[in-house]
Amino acid sequence: MNPIEMSKEVMAAISYTYGLASYSTPELRSLFDDWLGEIEHMVVDVIHTQKKADPNQIGARLNLQPDSVLFILSKLAREGKINLQASGNGLTVQHDPKRDTGKIQLLRKKQ
Repeated sequence: MNPIEMSKEVMAAISYTYGLASYSTPELRSLFDDWLGEIEHMVVDVIHTQKKADPNQIGARLNLQPDSVLFILSKLAREGKINLQASGNGLTVQHDPKRDTGKIQLLRKKQ
């Protein structure tokens, strides 16, 4: 899948999820945010542990679909918690130890 199509799918998933949130009660939104925060921490922990992982590997380890992992990675990037870079084919997630901020970069590698 090319990066533009992947970005469109991720943005559609984000919009759909946030649209559903508008129908819930404040209590449910809070619970969802707490749960999603825990999942985000687990994704970041996997990235730090493996130093390198792709959405399929992260998903398999956490019992999540790759699309869900992409949603979480996009959300983390939007919040400035990770950096996303696109080039070539295939996704890998890699920790950049040179950065003082401890951010993680999502890099696309050629296969």
